[in-house]
Amino acid sequence: MPYIRNFLFILLLFLLVLTACSGEGQEETASEADTGETEEKVVQLSASGEIPGLNPTMADNNMSFNVINQVFEGLYRLDKEGEPQLAMAASEPEVSDDNRVYTFEIREDATWSDGSPVTADDFEYAWKKAVNPETGAAYGPQFEEIVAGASEILKGDKPVDELGVEALDEKTLKVTLEEPVPYFKDLLTTAIFFPQPKAFIKEQGEQYATDSEHTLYNGPFVLENWNGTGNTWTYAKNDQYWDKGSVNVDKIEVNVVKDTQTAVDLYENDQLDRVDLTGDFVDQYASNDEYHTFLTGGVRFLKMNQGKKGESTDLANLNIRKALNMALDRDVIVNDILNNGSQVLYGTVPRGVSENPETGEDFREENGALIQSDVDQAKEHFQQGLEELDKEELEFVLTTSDSSSNKTIAENLKYQWESNLPGLTITIQNVPPEQSVDANVNQEYELILTGWSGDYQDPMTYLNLFITDSPGNHTGYSDEEYDELVLKSKSSLADEPMERWNALLEAERKLIEESAVLVPLYQTGTACLQKDNVKNIINYKVSADNYKWVDVEE
Repeated sequence: MPYIRNFLFILLLFLLVLTACSGEGQEETASEADTGETEEKVVQLSASGEIPGLNPTMADNNMSFNVINQVFEGLYRLDKEGEPQLAMAASEPEVSDDNRVYTFEIREDATWSDGSPVTADDFEYAWKKAVNPETGAAYGPQFEEIVAGASEILKGDKPVDELGVEALDEKTLKVTLEEPVPYFKDLLTTAIFFPQPKAFIKEQGEQYATDSEHTLYNGPFVLENWNGTGNTWTYAKNDQYWDKGSVNVDKIEVNVVKDTQTAVDLYENDQLDRVDLTGDFVDQYASNDEYHTFLTGGVRFLKMNQGKKGESTDLANLNIRKALNMALDRDVIVNDILNNGSQVLYGTVPRGVSENPETGEDFREENGALIQSDVDQAKEHFQQGLEELDKEELEFVLTTSDSSSNKTIAENLKYQWESNLPGLTITIQNVPPEQSVDANVNQEYELILTGWSGDYQDPMTYLNLFITDSPGNHTGYSDEEYDELVLKSKSSLADEPMERWNALLEAERKLIEESAVLVPLYQTGTACLQKDNVKNIINYKVSADNYKWVDVEE
């Protein structure tokens, strides 16, 4: 019996010690849980090229706009359905009876990433800088015939201070328009209308926006680990953002991947959460549960340099431009090379952007195909052009960015042109995206493969690019009738929906059918693989992508 009592005593003591140890472990675990430490939510994306620039005032390309839209914000921001919603503006503006004067109140909690307030003066400063001819902002003409005084200021006929924008106090902004503008709110979601931190920019001087450290942000994310030229960068959640509660991820890590096979390999190894597909990769993954496709409002075309500074080129010859247009079978590019839902395009305004205000007919369908593929006619135009130029043959350099799909398209264009137009030689020049953008902007090219995604749901965003001396033109094209059609569609016809509609239709016909300023190729589709647990990457038909609400589900 003593032996049993001793055994029971020892057993009880052992259980008490074991329970105590277990209790200590539970307390320690609870203590760790109380710290609130959780695993970071990170999304991994790829980009087709480096960031050409980060300054909203100076940006002139889709890649820059896509980055800028994640780290900056204007008075409005597009919601998930693509409609303007209040952003830096605290409430809908007070609007005058004639719909020309808007008075905005800036959010009290709108701040830059260093904690300093976003002010009405930051908007006034940015807008006046954009229209200043000395700035040379590519999108300064977005203000033309829109904000009062902009047209004259851009031409150098008025001082910058006469622009119709005024900071009435720290948080009150007054905007005066030339005429009522039906798409004004949409315009305010675009980069050229974003505020800029005046004091910070003056402090940074020429270093401003040259890398992630010399920039302040007021959008959902801040940019990290970007040195101005690098192949990687990170969007990190902006803790100073007024709506940071709607930002679900901690980081979005981006790597430049120009080769589709490499991107697919990274995706399969869980090093990318999304990858765009073209060509054979579409067929390979079309039945995959993570495969998605949609038609965007982006258009791809070739620009032809007709000349600048009074010196014309061989591409100033209309017959040569028409020959280049008509010699191409665009179906080969769309169906065989891309195979991603893109659609052949014979104009510059894409499908699904705007409808006839009376009949509801789509702009693209109503204006139809403005140029046809016809090799026999192309040869006739080419021979006539050679005779007019007094030449027996021509040679052009085709510039394009060095992504794998662009390289393949360029090779096909060369093959078709040289096969269908005897006497024509094409030399391909593949360059990094930033150099391609520079060649376009500085008009240092002969033929260049480029495109446009549009900023808002209106044909104007595609046609406004090609008015005379527009910083977005870069072709040497100038036509007074075209300019008048587009500019009055921005101003005097703003309250005449059908007259405006018909003027825009006529402008596109003049640009493509009559003048063959561009070689339209296709409306861009996107085929991609995206991980099932990644949600709410918002891609609009027009405008830059929006990562504000992206999330990673457990």
